Amino acid sequence: MTTDKYGLYDIIKEAHKEFKEYLKRTGIEIKGVRLRILESSKLLSELYYMIKTYKKDKLKQKLNTIDKILLEQISNYDNIYIINEKNLKEFYIGEIYLLKQIYNTDDINELNKKILEDIIHSIENSKPLAIGVPETKEIYIIKDRLEKSIDETLYRVDLININRPSIIRLGSPIFDVASAPLYTDGKNIKKDIAKAIAVNVKIHEEEHFIFNIEELANPELSVSALQYITYIDMYNLLEHSKTYEIIEENIIKCKNYIWNLATMDYFAAMGNFPKRLLKDYINALRRASYDLGYCYASIIIDRNKESLCLNIKDVIKEVRNLSTLDAVTKIAYY
Repeated sequence: MTTDKYGLYDIIKEAHKEFKEYLKRTGIEIKGVRLRILESSKLLSELYYMIKTYKKDKLKQKLNTIDKILLEQISNYDNIYIINEKNLKEFYIGEIYLLKQIYNTDDINELNKKILEDIIHSIENSKPLAIGVPETKEIYIIKDRLEKSIDETLYRVDLININRPSIIRLGSPIFDVASAPLYTDGKNIKKDIAKAIAVNVKIHEEEHFIFNIEELANPELSVSALQYITYIDMYNLLEHSKTYEIIEENIIKCKNYIWNLATMDYFAAMGNFPKRLLKDYINALRRASYDLGYCYASIIIDRNKESLCLNIKDVIKEVRNLSTLDAVTKIAYY
């Protein structure tokens, strides 16, 4: 088992509980989501090899005599299932059994294909910190990547003078154009940052299940906006004046971001794009839906600052109908 230098297992467990309590408190229902933690992305190659080499007759025999405890662990909506090197084969068998029930098929090749496409390829292709699988309502948090993201965030934060209760800015790599407020009591800032990142990753993936993906013009845009506001509302960060300072700064940065992006788009369309900016442009496009979502969330918060509260159900309605053009226009001309 790999080390857990930030105590992420406990942090994710705590975040899982807090988010469920928040959903109950706000009257929002997300049913039947299963949470997995993949200890290391390196396990994917082992899982791939297992899929390709595990004998089908032996697998069918295992499925017919599957352990009830394993079945409970793999199927339970309340438990967090941790996937590591020791239980990888157990996970594979349990997941095949679960998929067999969901898709109502005994075709091992088809079930293996589902794992390859929905889990292995999805995690490998764009190197996300977490993924959600709509068909099975599973969330996979990739622990080693999450730890790396926390490392990068801590590297960018000046921890020297944070020794008392404070609201600080949480930025790159999770948040880039728009920062997020983070409350810390100053006693363990590293753990507070680790939790804030883990919470946002978890909220983001789970809130995808609020919507039918077909109803959203830009799923990552809508969910990013909702995630940002949920996080702030869940931890009562609107009670702090510093939060509104961060939001105001976000709006200025977001407006500049929109115009800079428009300028780069113009050069790209004209075929006269400066080569030295190409990498930045590609990175900006890759993150655009997330950044626009966080920027749009900042607009919503600022727009409602007089009330000092937000109705998360109203936010859900608003972002459900949000298109990229709507977001860009409203941010640029706010």
